[in-house]
Amino acid sequence: MSQNKKAKKIHGPPEYLVGFLQTFYKILVTHSGLELGFYDLITDLAIIESKKKLEIEFESEDYESLLYDWIDWLIYYFDTKHFVSNEIQVKVLEKANANKISLKATLKGEEFNLEKHPQETEVKAMTYSFMKVGVNFVEFTLDL
Repeated sequence: MSQNKKAKKIHGPPEYLVGFLQTFYKILVTHSGLELGFYDLITDLAIIESKKKLEIEFESEDYESLLYDWIDWLIYYFDTKHFVSNEIQVKVLEKANANKISLKATLKGEEFNLEKHPQETEVKAMTYSFMKVGVNFVEFTLDL
């Protein structure tokens, strides 16, 4: 996962951080969350079965990088392992230390199979272009 691009750092009082983490967590864990939106671009979520369980964990230097790394990891894992998920639980999203934010999640799904899963859109990459991370929203662009 490339972290060569510089992302704007978000600074604010502790209340802002707590509110932001709660909002980001809520966006990540809802059914219409970012990652399920990614998988919904690839295939029909209703067809995916929870045959395999993955535990993931990583750290990033700021929220934009965390969002980028999270979606980039999903793309990478789909491209290399052909894994699709329709059930994702974010277990931990916290400020690990002064310079890092950590994310731990469990994904349930299965190997993508063209005989079973209709192929919809090919996602090539996550981008920093037009990325916005705010108190009540997260926006980003995927390269299709």
